[in-house]
Amino acid sequence: MVIALLTDFGTQDYYVGAMKGVILSIDETAKIIDISHEIEPQNIESASFVLESCYLNFPKKTIFVAVVDPGVGSERKAILVETEDYYFIAPDNGLLSFVFENTEKFHVFELTNTEYFAVNVSNTFHGRDIFAPVAAHLSAGAHPSSCGTEITETVKFRDISADRENADSFEAKIVHIDRFGNLVTNLQKADLPDQFKVEIGGKVIGKICRFYAEAKESELVMIFGSSGRLEISAVNSSAAGILQINKKTKLLVKPI
Repeated sequence: MVIALLTDFGTQDYYVGAMKGVILSIDETAKIIDISHEIEPQNIESASFVLESCYLNFPKKTIFVAVVDPGVGSERKAILVETEDYYFIAPDNGLLSFVFENTEKFHVFELTNTEYFAVNVSNTFHGRDIFAPVAAHLSAGAHPSSCGTEITETVKFRDISADRENADSFEAKIVHIDRFGNLVTNLQKADLPDQFKVEIGGKVIGKICRFYAEAKESELVMIFGSSGRLEISAVNSSAAGILQINKKTKLLVKPI
């Protein structure tokens, strides 16, 4: 089976290699794919967006292991989500919020079967000692229900959708800043009026482009990116750099 990894571990240290080694030690036939290991450290929401943006491109029955886990070693749960087409293994900290939002039928299991864990579980590296071995056992044929107890309550982001203040204007948020400085919002076309502008970082942006080359060099524009979400972009430049903002900055949407 395919096992796809998404973490904030980077590639400088041994962490990703250790996870892969554990997986292959249990199921040497597993096909391991790296989604990304360059998620901003502890940025759970960004990881959730990245996962949402790519998981449908994978073969059915792919096992996704997503580890951005500032609560590692605490009482936060470790979970396995089984949908009709995929499996997701992650800390229960909101990382799977976008998956839950887009999936109608699923089962969630808290990972409690220690037979599928490493013999010695580190308090700081559940990616290696819990998530990776559970994924490998699942790949090797274990049934999801054997991994733990089914639960119904999970952690989800409260503000995953746009927060409408009133009928005329509403606040939205940035869920991801990519390496080009594009600001990806939590807005999709269905959330927006036919004509609108956004206010962010002291700027008003009203131009929507179909593709980047429609804009002038370094011009701030809006575009619906490959994820289907509205992005604030600047051609051959960084919108994040120009606006000097971070992911916590809100934007205001106003109809024209």
